[in-house]
Amino acid sequence: MPRAPIDHSAPPEDDVSGESRAVHPDGEAPAPEADATVNLATSPARHAARQGTRSLSLHQRLTRSLEELTPNEQRIARFLLAHQDELALYNAAELSRLTDVSKATVSRLFRRLGYQDFREARDQARSLRQSGVPVAAAPTADHHQRHYEQECRNLRQALAALDMLDMEALSSALAKAERLQIIGFRNAYPLALHLRQQLLQLREQVAVLPQPGQSLGEEVARLDADDAVVVFAMRRRPQGLARLLEWLGQAPCTVLLVCDDSLSSIPAGIEHVLRCPLDSVSAFDSYAAAMSQINLLATRLLHDDLVGGRSQIRRVTDTFDALEELGDG
Repeated sequence: MPRAPIDHSAPPEDDVSGESRAVHPDGEAPAPEADATVNLATSPARHAARQGTRSLSLHQRLTRSLEELTPNEQRIARFLLAHQDELALYNAAELSRLTDVSKATVSRLFRRLGYQDFREARDQARSLRQSGVPVAAAPTADHHQRHYEQECRNLRQALAALDMLDMEALSSALAKAERLQIIGFRNAYPLALHLRQQLLQLREQVAVLPQPGQSLGEEVARLDADDAVVVFAMRRRPQGLARLLEWLGQAPCTVLLVCDDSLSSIPAGIEHVLRCPLDSVSAFDSYAAAMSQINLLATRLLHDDLVGGRSQIRRVTDTFDALEELGDG
C-alpha cells in the first residue's frame, strides 16, 4: 500500500473513542463496521489473552492473529507488518488515516492483540529503540541539527562521568599492572580494539580477550593481581556477560567497567565504573562519546608516565620506519 504523508495536525490518540471514525480525503466517513459493537475491554477472555501475550512483540502478535482478524483489522495489521519500525512515529488517528479504516477499528485491533490501548503498543515500540534495537525513523528536515545536538549532549554526559571517576586510583592501578586485558562483545568489540591500539603505543602487554577461536574461560582463568581488565558492556549484551562480571568482581585483578545506563546491576568488587551515553536520534546507537572517553583515558595514562610513554612511542615509530609500513599521507 503506498504511504501517505503523515499529518501531524491530526488529533492525538487521547481523543480516540470507541465510536469515532476516520475521515476520508474526500471528506466522507467510512461506513460503520459490522463488529464495531464488540466490547473487548471488559471481556474475561480478553484479560486472559492479554496476560498470555504480554511478553510478545507486536510482530509476534500480528503474525499469530492475522488469520483471525476482520478484513479491516487485517488491513491495519499488514500495514504495521510492512512499517512496524515507524509505529513510534504515529498516533492512532494517523494510523487510521493511512490505512483508511475507522479509529474504532484501530483501537479494537490493539485490544484484540492484548494491549490496553494503542499507546501501550507504541510505547513498546519506543522501548525497543531505548534498548538498542535499530528502529528506522522517517528523516526530517532538521535531522542533522538534532543529531549534532544529541551528540553534544552525549559528550557532555560522558565527560561528566569521566570526571566522577577516581582517576588517581584508576591510573595508578593500570600503571602498576603488568598486563592489561580488554574485553568487548558485539558493538563494544570495536571499542576494545581501539583502546588496545591506543595503549599499545604507550605500554607493552595489552591484549583483547578472547583471542579468535578461543573461549573466554581459558583466557581469564589466569588473571591475578598483576592484571588489569577493561570491560566494555554496552546494551544488547550477550547473556553470559553478567556472569563474567560477577566472576571478575571476585578476581584479584583491577577492573574498569565501561557501560551505558541500561546496565543497572554492578557486581560488588568492581571498583571503577564509567558510564557512557549511547543516545541517538537515528536508528543506531552512537558510540562517539565512548570513543572520546577512550581518547581521554589513553591521554591520562600517557601523562601519568610521560617518560615511559614517550619511549614506547619512539620505539613504535622507529619500527614503523624500519618496516616501511606507513606511507607519507
